[in-house]
Amino acid sequence: MKLVSWNIENAIPALGALPAIVAELGQPDMLCLQELRIRQRDVSAIRALEAALPGYTCHHSLPRDPRNVTFRGGRMYGVASFVRGSWLAEVPPWDLEGRVVVVRRPGLAVVNVYAVNGTSKPYLDDQGNVAGDRHAFKRRFQASVMDLGRELRQHGGVIMAGDWNVSRAAHDTYPRLRTEEPHGRARAELNARIMDDGFIDAWRELHPEARAYTWFNRRSRTLDAARVDYILVSPDLAPHVGTADILEPLPWSDHAAVTVELSGSLALRGAVRSTKRRARLAGRTRGAPQWGDNGSSHETDTCVCPYRYSEYPSR
Repeated sequence: MKLVSWNIENAIPALGALPAIVAELGQPDMLCLQELRIRQRDVSAIRALEAALPGYTCHHSLPRDPRNVTFRGGRMYGVASFVRGSWLAEVPPWDLEGRVVVVRRPGLAVVNVYAVNGTSKPYLDDQGNVAGDRHAFKRRFQASVMDLGRELRQHGGVIMAGDWNVSRAAHDTYPRLRTEEPHGRARAELNARIMDDGFIDAWRELHPEARAYTWFNRRSRTLDAARVDYILVSPDLAPHVGTADILEPLPWSDHAAVTVELSGSLALRGAVRSTKRRARLAGRTRGAPQWGDNGSSHETDTCVCPYRYSEYPSR
């Protein structure tokens, strides 16, 4: 089974090219897209999205929160999972911003995630009252996603893929990782939950010392980049991970796609992985990620950028 996750940074301009893009990506069994920028009332855009990939079924979650999703007339966020074959789909009732869609079949669930970019902008509750800022909302969202993953693991293997808007450690960003609050706290909480719940960052597990990035600041004259897109797999799926890669950026987005391929009983293509890599993934003891107490910490979760309410990733 091959899965590709990509923050497309506005789906509509890329829909016509999507079949060619998917062919270039090797016709994955599942394509998880984030940041669609499609509203629930954009009927023609939704139809175009759902018909964009012949041979795939599209399951999506679109923003439905009029209080907190207002920029660009509400054309923000949104996720879509394109799948081959028969899958059940659901959107958690707490996801009002179009950030999570789950597809399931017996023994396996895939969670498509577009995590919150924390800012000091107020977050409004159901009554329109201020309930903290979007930094606090970010941490609540992270906890909700990890709770969802824990719940789904009761029924089988779980993959959580997408744009997490957090770089996990210093070697996942350049030029630096921000340790100052509130960024350090959000990162520490997410890293702790990933480790406590046993999820494995597939690319980092296979490339423990490598530096590679999935988001690039195209307005910067020097390298400003971060690995904020990653695919987490539950421990029972770790022996099936054959490859995990970060692809070359495509012109439609400031994010690069990430992929994972699983073999064994999950394979739809019969991919074979080496015994050495299987043993390494299944048996490696994972230490705590080092997210820096020496000033080499970073999270682009705030408006340190020229974009107004931009979805700049958390580095």
